[in-house]
Amino acid sequence: TISTDPVHQRVVDACRTFPEMVAGPERMTTLFMKRYPGLFMKSGAESIMVASVPDGRSFAYKVNDGGMRPRLPLSVAGLKLLGINAHDELERVYGGDQIVGSVRATF
Repeated sequence: TISTDPVHQRVVDACRTFPEMVAGPERMTTLFMKRYPGLFMKSGAESIMVASVPDGRSFAYKVNDGGMRPRLPLSVAGLKLLGINAHDELERVYGGDQIVGSVRATF
C-alpha cells in the first residue's frame, strides 16, 4: 500500500498532478496517469513497475530479463486488478490487415 506519511503524499500528489515530470511526455506511465486520474505509476530500471490508486491498492512487477515487450500487457492486467479497464491500450499484432496474435499477461 502507499505510504500515509504527509511528505510522501506530497510527492505522490505532485507526480499525479504533473505526470510528464515523472517519466517524460510520451512514456507509458505518463499517458496512463493522464488518462486515469488518481493513478500513480512509476517505472524503474530492468522493467520494474509500481502503480497505486488513492485508496492504497497497488501492484508491482519485475520482468526477469528486463525486456520491455511485456510491460504494456502486464500493466493493463495490473490496472484491471485495481478496477481500471485499460484494455484499449493494448497493441494489436497485425499480419496484413488482420489481427494475427497478441501478447497477454496472467496474474
